[in-house]
Amino acid sequence: MHRNGHSPSLRVLLSGAAADQLASAIGGEPTLSLLGPAARNGNAQAGSPADVVLHVVPSSSSPGLAEEIAEVRKASAAPLILAAYGEPNGIVETGLAVGAADVLTLPQSNETLLFALRKAALANRTGDAGKILTVFSPKGGSGKTVLSTNIAVAAARSGLKTLLVDLDLQFGDAALALGVTPRATISDLASSSGHTDVEKLKAFVCPGPTADLALLPAPTRPEDAQVIRQGDLKAILDAARASYSAVIVDTGPLFDAAILAAVDCSDHLLIVCNPEITSLKNVRIGLETLDRLGFPRDRTSIVVNRVGAPGGVVRREIEQALEAEIAYELPDDPEVPKALNRAVPAVIADEGGRFARAVSELARSLIGEGAPAASPQRRSLLRGRR
Repeated sequence: MHRNGHSPSLRVLLSGAAADQLASAIGGEPTLSLLGPAARNGNAQAGSPADVVLHVVPSSSSPGLAEEIAEVRKASAAPLILAAYGEPNGIVETGLAVGAADVLTLPQSNETLLFALRKAALANRTGDAGKILTVFSPKGGSGKTVLSTNIAVAAARSGLKTLLVDLDLQFGDAALALGVTPRATISDLASSSGHTDVEKLKAFVCPGPTADLALLPAPTRPEDAQVIRQGDLKAILDAARASYSAVIVDTGPLFDAAILAAVDCSDHLLIVCNPEITSLKNVRIGLETLDRLGFPRDRTSIVVNRVGAPGGVVRREIEQALEAEIAYELPDDPEVPKALNRAVPAVIADEGGRFARAVSELARSLIGEGAPAASPQRRSLLRGRR
């Protein structure tokens, strides 16, 4: 028990030549239990295993740093955060070399330190941080929100703890498509006081229509998007990755701050297009823009929606127009708009249908084996890269 009566939730092993200096700053935090020689005032719990190690040095150029950390590793296998006072010269390279879970330059606010500590500890408890999959189309009306919501439901129904984040900040419809009435939105989260961490994020999400699915809705009014900064989005997505196995991000059709933040955090990016020339033109420009931004093509998959619709451009011509391979094809299925107009995702409303099966296989291939596979008696409609 901490001296102020709170039960500390995180055990932090402080080490390094500057540990005393940092201990004096964070020793009063009620959610921390400090371990090691730097811990004071009865806050140490001898014999307790650490959740995270915080190795603090006077500067990033401190000699013998790798050897120091090797000794610390003998005492604890918990994830290690390397923190250094002063200029950050070489600290990232050093952190990578020693296998640090994170690196920090000091001083930092206690709030920032707590966020980094909780994030490292949570990622270690859950094995790996969650995967972020962003769904984007530079052409409105492509069906990306239908795809985003159905991927999220498919992932959640497979047993993955899933969060859908609606980053179409002015006209997002994910809540409507899921039949969810928002109790709070992403603008409420961004405008609230303090840094966004795992606990704070969970206070603002809404339960989805199936178990293991949560939603962080878009603002209810376009003007509310103005309070959301790119840094807010990065913090929100970092917290989401730390607390969910799968994070699905729906986006607007513009290369705005929201899509840039999502791309920066994403493990994989789905580009959605329809088999018609205006959609293909916009997607080609979008791919070129992503190339200039440095997003790797091997983490991008092109999804053609409404395949088989009358008059649609055929696969070979689509690939020629885009100068890129189609990764996934989703069939034109009349049950999809029917389900949307009932605010029920197609993977629930028409579970055995062609579109629902294709989305389920897409989710399984991109998010993991936990997502539901298509039943074996019917041929898959996907042509996906594995």
